[in-house]
Amino acid sequence: MTVTLAHGAPQQPAPFLVSLSNIHATQHHVVTPGGTWPIAEVNVSTADQTQVTTHTPAWAIVMVVLFIWFFLLSLLFLLARESRIAGYITVTVWGPGGQSYVENIPVADEVQRMDVFNRVTYLQSLIGQERHRLGR
Repeated sequence: MTVTLAHGAPQQPAPFLVSLSNIHATQHHVVTPGGTWPIAEVNVSTADQTQVTTHTPAWAIVMVVLFIWFFLLSLLFLLARESRIAGYITVTVWGPGGQSYVENIPVADEVQRMDVFNRVTYLQSLIGQERHRLGR
C-alpha cells in the first residue's frame, strides 16, 4: 500500500516495530486481519494457556536398567526430571467501537513463551507512548 502525496511522490508505509503472528504494530497503527486501528485507541491483553509437565527422561531409565545389577545407587537416575511446555498464548487486541481480534500463538518452550510476553510488553509500551504523545 502506497500513499501518494499532493506533489506526486509516493510515501513509504511505516515499518512494523513489533509483530505477534498476524498482529503488527507501527508507530501510529496496529494492523490485524480484523482491521487497522490507531495505536492510541487499542488495548492489548494476554492469557497464558500453556501447560508445564515434568517427566523422567528416557536416558535416565536406560541408565537404571544398564547399571542396576552393578550398583544400587543407579536408582538415583530416576530422580532426574525434564520439563516440557506445550500450549498457546492468547493475545487479544481491542479496537475502537468494540471491535477485537484474537490470536492464539503456539508455544513449544520457555524461550518462545517469554518472547511472546516480551513482544506484548513492547506493544503495550508503544500504546502508552502514543497516548502520552497525544495527551490522552
